Amino acid sequence: MALLGILETDTLYNDLVDDYQSYGRMFEHFFNRLHGGLSYRFYQVQQGELPQPGDCDAYLITGSKAGVYNDLPWISALSQWIQQAHQRHEKISGICFGHQILAHSLGGSAAKSDKGWGIGVHTTEVVSHPGWLSDDTSHIRLIYSHQDQVQQLPEHASRLSRSKFCENAAFYIDQRVLAFQGHPEFSAEYLSRLLPRRRDSIGSQRYQQGMSTLSQTTDADRVGRWLLQFFSL
Repeated sequence: MALLGILETDTLYNDLVDDYQSYGRMFEHFFNRLHGGLSYRFYQVQQGELPQPGDCDAYLITGSKAGVYNDLPWISALSQWIQQAHQRHEKISGICFGHQILAHSLGGSAAKSDKGWGIGVHTTEVVSHPGWLSDDTSHIRLIYSHQDQVQQLPEHASRLSRSKFCENAAFYIDQRVLAFQGHPEFSAEYLSRLLPRRRDSIGSQRYQQGMSTLSQTTDADRVGRWLLQFFSL
């Protein structure tokens, strides 16, 4: 049974903890529902917990309210860990903030987008398939909740999917890195409980537009299977 290290880079709002526990537990429930056959180890990155070399078979970095550009000790420590783990050819995936800090740490860049918030169900075009991926779908639809975007990919990265709103919606680096801006682990119910507190920041029109998409089906399970295939390489 493969051991997945989940690097939790934030905590849930208090009113969501009873139902969703943590970002890491949301991924555990998600992968278990897909019969992923994984065991899990959790790292509280904001508290200084980071994996040691060879701790796990693969790693996943969660989302966070923080930005990769924030001057916080845990962000610089995580970035250094990413660089060292990548040099050791360890397998790392990232979602939302995890996607951004992987790009930012490995020679690309992420920043707050002048396009504003991206929220709700969003479709991106698949423009490149890694050789190991046994799926030739042309589009993927996921739940999104972000202000920041990857502005530039690392030198050796390949864009996996894009849209007009989010040019670098997913990317990969051979068999070592797989990252998505969207949230396969989020449910429509979770987002509908999360976003109202951010309504003023998002803006009323975009908030309403995003919330109106939550009844749409997504490709969360498909992307979950991609991640599981990546972890098993």
